[in-house]
Amino acid sequence: MTGTVYNCPNLSECLHNTHLNRMQALLLYFLNKGVRPEDIKIDGKPLQVNEILTRLPSINPSDFTCNRDYLTRDNIIFGSYLQWEEVCGGAKNFYNLTVEQLQQLIDLGFASPIERQNFSPAICEFLTFGRIQKNRGFVFTFEGYVISPFREDYRVSIDGIVFRGTVSQELINDFQVFSTSPDEIDIKHNYLRAWWD
Repeated sequence: MTGTVYNCPNLSECLHNTHLNRMQALLLYFLNKGVRPEDIKIDGKPLQVNEILTRLPSINPSDFTCNRDYLTRDNIIFGSYLQWEEVCGGAKNFYNLTVEQLQQLIDLGFASPIERQNFSPAICEFLTFGRIQKNRGFVFTFEGYVISPFREDYRVSIDGIVFRGTVSQELINDFQVFSTSPDEIDIKHNYLRAWWD
């Protein structure tokens, strides 16, 4: 989706070049520019982000062109460069990715906003949920993996979300609504985690 969804130089060009419906393009454009979902309003009313995000399967994932600068990508995620020749299987897991790091990966074209790990939420849904909760004082982090630049399926995937801290019933409710049908789920008084295989 280079030039159509992420990193558009301006909204007009984004809307002109995209094959997404207008609402999807607007939502992804503003989310990728760092606008908080609750600040996006239409006719003075908050945009129904979840309703729009449920239509994401109509976007074609093959249209996304991934930024191949793996040195920058790996430095954002791991804080250093990886020696890919030494990484078994060509995939490396990561843990504790922050909302800001995930936003940076999307902004620079390393992560497709619509990428999903099998039946997990899309990356933009993870980001949106993480942003909303952070604004409420709950800091979630993300788990996932990166694929070697020497493989055809080079990418960033998010397959888990974690919260460490005091857990309220309201937070549990939000978390359960967000993480529908994970392969693993942990709900404790000081820890939340959902993971998709």
